[in-house]
Amino acid sequence: MRAYLLTAALLLVSCDTDPEQRPPPSTRLVYPSGLAFWRPESGPSTNGYLYVASANFDKCYDSGSVMALDLDALGVRPFGEAFTEPDSPDRVVPSIENLGIGSTSFVQIESFAGEMALWSPPGRTPRLFVASRAEGSFLHAIDVGTDGTSLSCVQGGARDCRTNALSLLDVPGAADGFPSAPGPQGISVDRNDPEASLWVTHSELVGPAESADEAEFQSYLVSLPASNPSRDALGTGNFVALGSESRLAGVAHATAIGSRYIYASGRNSSSAQLGARAARFILRLVDRRAPEVVLETNLELEYFVREARGVAVVPSAIREVANPQNPAAPFTVVDERLYLLARGPDTLLVLDVVNAGGTAPGAGDAPSVRIVSALPLPEGASELEVIRRAAGRGNLVAVTGSGDEAVSIFDEEVGQLVAQVPVGVNDPNQPSQPFGLTADVRGNAARLFASTFGDGRVAVIDIPDLERPQNARLVARLGAQQLRDPRQGTSVCQETSP
Repeated sequence: MRAYLLTAALLLVSCDTDPEQRPPPSTRLVYPSGLAFWRPESGPSTNGYLYVASANFDKCYDSGSVMALDLDALGVRPFGEAFTEPDSPDRVVPSIENLGIGSTSFVQIESFAGEMALWSPPGRTPRLFVASRAEGSFLHAIDVGTDGTSLSCVQGGARDCRTNALSLLDVPGAADGFPSAPGPQGISVDRNDPEASLWVTHSELVGPAESADEAEFQSYLVSLPASNPSRDALGTGNFVALGSESRLAGVAHATAIGSRYIYASGRNSSSAQLGARAARFILRLVDRRAPEVVLETNLELEYFVREARGVAVVPSAIREVANPQNPAAPFTVVDERLYLLARGPDTLLVLDVVNAGGTAPGAGDAPSVRIVSALPLPEGASELEVIRRAAGRGNLVAVTGSGDEAVSIFDEEVGQLVAQVPVGVNDPNQPSQPFGLTADVRGNAARLFASTFGDGRVAVIDIPDLERPQNARLVARLGAQQLRDPRQGTSVCQETSP
């Protein structure tokens, strides 16, 4: 992705000088980034619905967009269906170019969309959250209708969610830009909690306009109520400073929500005053009960990596502890397993977090973090998705990586990669750059969706039997292939649809 930043910036200038309006196309994807999946518990849907954010990375159009795709209507093969024929290099993968986008299945958002999160507590239809690194650093909220495909802007506007979108820069009560969250990137939310908080990361440091002293800069995690992502709910108290207790500030790339802690992965940062800065941490923990408490793990002292990207957490054990006052009601201690993508070298770090939460008196003590394994990965690891097996079984971890244009699948029961599913077309002028990742997991089967940022599509990968993840197979590509100019490395600004 980095190789195209300069030419993209040049296109930004040339496109912005064109007075003619260029709305984003409503029939195809443009640099797809964040993804989310939803299948209602009841109803006729077999394959569910996929939501895709288009980042409009090279600013060919006036904005980005979010589209809702009905996977049944698109003719995607039934979920969990066994493969009847052996795989082969000559197998033709279906390319579904007509996405069937209706007038209510498409909304505009700001450009440079990052991750997408879906919130779907009982009793209501889903709400989508998308961060945008466009000027103004916006957070978009989009509600999904009962039909799974109707989209509406929560913060204002009819089909244009840029109207009244929440900027994370001009914060009520802030002084001299502190706090703020320029360049929002990652989003996480407890999907099923009706009282959930939304956690947002950002990619640029915050500091005095005239300063070159890094000690004067800060970075934050933003916490907002998922039920009210509006300016009325935004204030200085929604910002958790990551550069606390004399630590140098470092920006977080992604977060994962544990039983007590928010796990934040640290990445390289930038600012107009300081330029690019190396990551100041690999993993920090924020106490959900006392967000001002930020814990440093110092993982980089045990295993050297340059920066971190995607992170995910699952409970690994719930231990009972005797309760002297009430033997019939023992206390509990929760342990968790954490999966962290690192770069430089690209590695999947598997970590155990002991005493990660619970009700026992000692559950308030600081947790201990231990590296279980470090698995080399192809270059350019971005996002990961944990596919949980039955209780007592090892998990599968899927990883997107731009280096080999594939989705890699790690089986922790055997301790190694068991499958690499190519999603590109082996054309150096048309790199697929797999980025976003989401999954549909039911019973003993799973389906993965990976946004291929570079060629403007979404790859669909099926694992009909979680006992045989090595049989994972690309079963469809959604969307028309994005045309590229090999001289510039950017897309060709194709005409928009009506």
